[in-house]
Amino acid sequence: MQHRGEIIENVVRKSGISLSVLAAKMGLSRNTLYNRFRERNLSYDFILTLGAIIHYNFAVEFPEMKIDEVLTEDPRAELWKVEKKYKDLLEKYNKLLKFLLKKSQDVDQHAVNKKIKELINSSAF
Repeated sequence: MQHRGEIIENVVRKSGISLSVLAAKMGLSRNTLYNRFRERNLSYDFILTLGAIIHYNFAVEFPEMKIDEVLTEDPRAELWKVEKKYKDLLEKYNKLLKFLLKKSQDVDQHAVNKKIKELINSSAF
């Protein structure tokens, strides 16, 4: 599981903003910014500040974060949320295919039915 710094770094890199520009806007050196990406428990204040600069609402990744002011939803945030759902569904689909392949050689079709129902019920949209 990724820690806060890694999550922040991934979003920043996907945003397309130069790390030098971002560091300058935050009043940090580039090296300090890189060091922040290595921190497991970045403060939510830092995350909110960074999000305001890149116009991204990190509440998508950190729903527990308390946001005092309403941030406008960045369309990229929605795209990344959909991408995460897609990856999760693809992973479940691959697990199901492996299971079905294995069970297709067994005589116990009840187990196949049960596993399919479990996977369908575990999908949260």
